[in-house]
Amino acid sequence: MQPASLLLALAAAAAASPTYGSFPVRGQTCRKLPQDKDWPSPQIWNVLNATVGGRLIATTPLASPCHDPNYDAAKCDALRAGWVYPQTHFDSSTSIVAPYFQNQSCDPFTSRASTCKVGTYPSYAIKVTKASDAIAGMLFAQLNNVRLVIKNTGHDLLGRSTGTGGLSLWTHYLKDITISDYKSSSYTGKAMKMGAGVQAYEAYEAAHKQSLRVVGGTCPTVGLAGGYTQGGGHSMLSTVHGLGADQVLEWEVVTANGSLLTATPDKNSDLYWALSGGGGGTYGLVLSMTVKAHADTKVTGAMLTIIQQGAEDAFWKGITLFHASMTSYTDAGAAFGYYLGQGIMAIQPVTFPGKSKAEVEALMLDLTKRLDAAGTVYSLTVTEFSNYYDFFNNYYGPLPYGVYTSAQVQGGRLVPRTVVATAASNQAFTDALKAIVQDQDFHVVGVGLDVSKTATASNAVHPKWRSTAITIVVAANWDYTQPFATNAANETLITDKYDPLLTAVTGADSGAYVNEGDFQQPAFQDNFFGANYAKLRSIKKKYDPNSLFYATKLVGSEDWAVQADGRLCKA
Repeated sequence: MQPASLLLALAAAAAASPTYGSFPVRGQTCRKLPQDKDWPSPQIWNVLNATVGGRLIATTPLASPCHDPNYDAAKCDALRAGWVYPQTHFDSSTSIVAPYFQNQSCDPFTSRASTCKVGTYPSYAIKVTKASDAIAGMLFAQLNNVRLVIKNTGHDLLGRSTGTGGLSLWTHYLKDITISDYKSSSYTGKAMKMGAGVQAYEAYEAAHKQSLRVVGGTCPTVGLAGGYTQGGGHSMLSTVHGLGADQVLEWEVVTANGSLLTATPDKNSDLYWALSGGGGGTYGLVLSMTVKAHADTKVTGAMLTIIQQGAEDAFWKGITLFHASMTSYTDAGAAFGYYLGQGIMAIQPVTFPGKSKAEVEALMLDLTKRLDAAGTVYSLTVTEFSNYYDFFNNYYGPLPYGVYTSAQVQGGRLVPRTVVATAASNQAFTDALKAIVQDQDFHVVGVGLDVSKTATASNAVHPKWRSTAITIVVAANWDYTQPFATNAANETLITDKYDPLLTAVTGADSGAYVNEGDFQQPAFQDNFFGANYAKLRSIKKKYDPNSLFYATKLVGSEDWAVQADGRLCKA
């Protein structure tokens, strides 16, 4: 059945259903939930299932084998062991990695006798294999006043790929990859077209086979065309090539009215602009994107670990010295990521595309002399690789999945270059970091880069990215052995204490990364989007006038509020 036939079929099914009320129900103030008397009947869901070729999936929570009546000890043990890893969740049509938004609806750590319920997960999902599947789902959601959700891999840390009572469009299996020569007004060169379900490790492998590389994050299981690129997307290649959003040449997108559009800097340019950094899942459903593919080169990594042995002052002096030196590395094309906890800062690694081991050792020499003079205890290992794929596999593998876990609460800020440029502000930055990690529940993750000169077409990336030295995440690991409220209290601490502590150093207008920020972020419009917000809101109204697409703290989300029972209602 084609989507164009769906309206008539649904209308007929609704008329025949004794449990279905008035039709259509658009314009009501709240989305429907399964307990409502006018929730779509099984007959109506069956029509949708037929329309999408049997690819409608009723949600059974992933952890149901840990609860009666479906208890299976072996399956439950495996789920517990793997629950914090993204690969446990991305092959599920509705499971997600963010524990706050899992909401203990059904997890493997509560008692066997506790109720396993769909809870905060969508009620149904469509396995999207082509545009018509997405169009059918959008039409169904609008006709039946059902919340629409978009899920790729479920990595979103702010819970944007789930929603109580929702119909999810699951794009994970849109896996096509094509590499070709590309020519446009803004770019001439190699390009990779990838389906919305392509994950970073798949794109890296395909590029590597042709001596190319593409921009993606350090977690290899993230889907590149989803929230990663649509929200900006930082990378160890960002200083030389730009953010993920800076790579995009074309978007293939289905908008709320069922139109399949191509968006480029020259065609549907407003939509292209919004999708490239203005937040995922709020202007339309992306089916594919085409990005720049860059010639590969050697890559050298400088693995620097600073540890506290003896005097605490020497450790924190080392942190201050590293931040004071970092712009000399990013000026040379480097990017880096680090973990900072009690007594350790692990920089894994300072990444120098195109530089040799000898060149990197020379660049690091001034810092090591300063660390020695300060009495800071550290280790430094510099390793050269012939290509980016081997570099990535060494530091962020083993591929395909790597070792990242995703069970946390978090917030964060963009840190301007001006903060690390002067001794006083850099010391204030160190003092703020020290105050955070001295609370044993919290750690800090930083990504250093310089993306001031890498955009080739105008896009909606927060303007403050262009003057950012580091994006900082303050996080606390989720402890599944503790009550939900105990873990949730850590998120509140980030909102009320640690984000403001950083903001006092960075300035109120420094911004925050929309993909790694605090889901309770006050004034999210300014913090996540800055001066772009008004234009983004106008574009959203143009392409989604009835607010079909909703996601936490994204453009237009202030028009809606999630109620205590999970129901989405107009604010």
